[in-house]
Parts: sequence; structure tokens; C-alpha cells
Amino acid sequence: MMSMPSHDVHRQGSAQALRDIDNLYGSRLPEPPPPPPHLSNPAPPVHQHSYSSSSSLAPLTAHQAIGYSTPPRSPGHTSHSNSGYGPAASNTALAAGYQQHMSRGSHYGDAYDDFDPSNIADDGEDDFEHVPQNRNGRRALGAGAGAATGAGAGMLGTMGSGSSGGNYDPVGQTEKSEWLRKQSTRQKRLRWMIGALVLFLVVGGIVGGVVGGILANRGGGGGSSPSAPGSSSGGDLTINSAEIKALMNNKDFHKVFPAVDYTPFHAQYPACDIKNGGPDQNNVTIDIALLSQLAPAVRLYGTDCNQTELVLEAISRLEMQDTMKVWIGVYLDGNSTTNDRQIAHMWDLLDNYPHDSFAGLIVGNEVLYSKYMTASELGDTLEEIRKNATAKGINLPVATADLGDNWDTALAATSDIVMANIHPFFAGTVAEDSASWAYTFWQGKDVPLKTAETNTIGSVTYPTQIIAEIGWPTEGGNDCGVATDDAFGCKSDTDGAVASIDNLNIFLDEWVCGALNNGTTFFWFSAFDEPWKHQFDTAHNKWEPFWGLFDEDRNFKDGVKIPDCGGKTVDKPY
Repeated sequence: MMSMPSHDVHRQGSAQALRDIDNLYGSRLPEPPPPPPHLSNPAPPVHQHSYSSSSSLAPLTAHQAIGYSTPPRSPGHTSHSNSGYGPAASNTALAAGYQQHMSRGSHYGDAYDDFDPSNIADDGEDDFEHVPQNRNGRRALGAGAGAATGAGAGMLGTMGSGSSGGNYDPVGQTEKSEWLRKQSTRQKRLRWMIGALVLFLVVGGIVGGVVGGILANRGGGGGSSPSAPGSSSGGDLTINSAEIKALMNNKDFHKVFPAVDYTPFHAQYPACDIKNGGPDQNNVTIDIALLSQLAPAVRLYGTDCNQTELVLEAISRLEMQDTMKVWIGVYLDGNSTTNDRQIAHMWDLLDNYPHDSFAGLIVGNEVLYSKYMTASELGDTLEEIRKNATAKGINLPVATADLGDNWDTALAATSDIVMANIHPFFAGTVAEDSASWAYTFWQGKDVPLKTAETNTIGSVTYPTQIIAEIGWPTEGGNDCGVATDDAFGCKSDTDGAVASIDNLNIFLDEWVCGALNNGTTFFWFSAFDEPWKHQFDTAHNKWEPFWGLFDEDRNFKDGVKIPDCGGKTVDKPY
């Protein structure tokens, strides 16, 4: 579809604004380094099919995957007549194979799972081969060049102060021996070589100093001294900064997502334990400025690296406390140290920030799928947190998120909200049928687990069912939903669910407006591309890094169209 010229002009202006900001604060910082080799915890499963098949499925439609590994569910659930998605696939044809792919959550494999982060925090003995670039790199260039210039001048001064003769002729003879003559020749040649080298260093230092000074004056280093908001010389970005103003009111953006799944760059261990590592406040502020135009809330996955505090500070700087909320994410795995740290940090947040800053507490993402805890253990954790929250007078829902097919009545009884991650891409469903597939699966499998549509805690009324992840990758291959095949059952690169901008647009157009019309609350996965996930690439699967609406450098992906849904918007998380 061709965009309107005014949109193109605005997109170009926004893109230039982003480039200006990247010049000011640097582009996205390098990805967190891999864990040290001596940390031996196994890497997370990637696109692994851990559930064995116990029966075959009923015949599928022509556009759906040809094989899955999860037992079929009994038919009988039909989609609501007001779904807005067109003909719904029968439940016997709904494939749950997608749940056996790599977890879609941003923290699945984000260096949390590969090793015990408490070891890094506590033992102080881990060596990292890679250290993130210094955020003051461009500013340091000028300083380094100046130092080189000074050192070069010192060397020249030392060389110039020495005599060229008397050292080798202490008795004043006019005729030297052959050995002395050769030695003198060698010394002269050496002095010429040293002189040429020093001259090169001096010239390079002068040029570097000039360039570094220019870049510093243009705001090239994140370490420059604070300045008035809106200036191009750095400082803390706020709603009054020119850089932020240039990003706001983008005509290509529409506030049609109840929430967006988001993880700040470098918000995982070990990045934030390395000198100059971790997420950057101005980067997070820019991210929230962009995402606030798409959703009234962001969903986080963990509390490490002060990511929640950075998001809350960004919301404050942007003066969006009334219009932007945070779903606190608490990362859980099989390590009690990790879990205790995450939960303790959650309580610190709730003790130090107004409770109306938050939409709710999401304790664990795909914990059952990853087999980090049993359903009973997870339920006990949720119940303990809920009990303590009630005692503290905290009126927020306490829930967990897992794959749509992992939910049952027992898990639903322990969670205030059924939060299901549903991805039609992993079912091998073509884009044109994916919205109908997702809605029918959701209605047939997960919605019935809660008898009431809403519940109330104090003055807070919340939905009891939310799709916690749903999205579509923009590149990297295709999936036909077959677990046992390296190509996932695809015979050509056009079979099944194909990762592309065009198919993302089809899914966006079909899903988003339909969900707004039928009252389905969902979180869009995800905000930004995650290039660190290239480590999970295979010969056929290269889509893991490319689920963002924006690329890794915050560029809104060329060709993506956010539907305007006839002007209908979402102004609060629920």
C-alpha cells in the first residue's frame, strides 16, 4: 500500500531526528557480551520441540501447517460472532506447535538463562573478553589526541636537545674508525626513523584533536556536560528537548496497542555489571517517547539493571505519568538466587514509587515452558506475592505469562490474569489467516479458563484474560510448523508463515483493529529488533532478531503501516 506524501515527509523528518540523536548520544550500544566460557550452564533451547506427539491432528486447512507435536484438543469452542476476523478455523485445526519454538519473551536467553548472574555480582573473578564501548568515546578522542600531541612534542624536545657530534668523539679526533663511522650512520638512520614516526604521531594527534574537538562541540559524546534542554550538546533529555519534540506527533503512529513488550538495550546481566555497561537513561527516554505514541503501557520482563527505574524516570521526564504505565516484569528461572533478587527488587519498586505508576505485576515469563519451575511451585510463588501485596495495600493484579497451550485450570486459579503468549507464525499459518487463527485459539483454549471477564482489587478493575505476546517477524525465513524438520516442513521459501514487512502489515491490519472491536487486550511483541539473537540463527531460521516494529537503531521499519482503526485508540492499559 502506498503511503500518503505527507506521511513520507514526516517519516523523513523523524528519521533525520533519530539520526541527529544517534550522532549526539551514539547509536545503539554494543550487545551484551556472551558469558565467560567457564560458566557452564547450558544455553537455552532454541526452536526445540520438547513435547512428544501422542496423536495426530485432524485434517488441516490448505493454509495451515501440516503437522504438530501437541495432542489435539476437543472441538466445540467457536469464535465470537463479533470477532471481526472473518471465518474462524475449527479448533481441531488449530495447531499448538508454535509453543515449542524459542520463547518469544525478550528475556528468554538474554544472558539470564545461560548462567547464574549472582556469580558475576558476587565473586568478582569473572573476566570478560569484550567490554562495551565507552559512551564518551568521541569526547575521549579529542582528549586522547591532545595527549598524543603532548607526548610527541616531548619526544621532539628530547631529541632536539642532544648534540649530534661530541658523544662519539670524546678526544676531538677528525678521523673516525670504520666501526665508529658505521655506528654513526646507523644512529643517524635511527634518528631519522624516530623523527618520522614522531612527526606522524604529532600530525595525527593534531588532526585527531581538531576532529575530536569538533565532535565534542557538536555533542558527539554522551559524557559532555549537562546543558539546557533541547540543545544539541547533550544533557538529560526531557519533554522540552528539541530532540524529543522532533520525535513526537508522528503521523505514521497510532495508539492502537494496549501495551508493547519492551526491554531496554543492555538491561541484562552481565552488561550492567561491566564498567560503563548497562542501559542508558537518554536511550530509554527516546524509546519511551516513541512507544508512547503507540501504546499507553510497556511490559517489561525483569527488574535487573534498574530498567524499571529508568523507564519510570523517562515517563517522568516526558511528563506522561497519567498516560503511560508500566507492567512490572519479574524474571524467574530455576535459580533461587535470581528469583530472590528479582522479587526483592520488585518490592523495592513498589515501596518507592506510586502504585498508580504500574498496570500490574507479571511474575515469570514462560516458566512452565522452560521447565524452570513446576506449576505448583509457580503457583506458590504467585500466592505468596499476592498475600504480601494485599498486606501492603497494593491493589495491582499478580499474574504470570506462559505459552497459550500451557495454561490450564490449575494455573489459571493461581494467576489473577490468564496471560497467554500466542504466535500464529509458529503455527505455520499464512498471514491472511493468522488473525482468525490466533483469535480462535485464544477463545477456545485460554479465555474459558476464567469465568469472569474482569475482576477488581480495591479501586482497580482489570481484565482476567490478556494475550501477553503476539507479533510477526519482518525477515529471516518461514515456518510451516513441523517440529521434526530442519526447515519446519517448508518446501519452498514461500510456504507457510513467511517473515516479511508485507505479511506483518497483513497481520497488523487484520489483528489490531479486530482486537479493539471485540475487546481483546493484547501486548504487541515487540518494540525493537534484538540483534543479539543472531546467535540462534540456523540455516533456515534467521528471524529471531527481527520481531520489532523498529530496527535496532530505532528506525521505524520502512514500509510498516500501523493501522488507524478508523481513528479508534487505546488510552489506558485496560
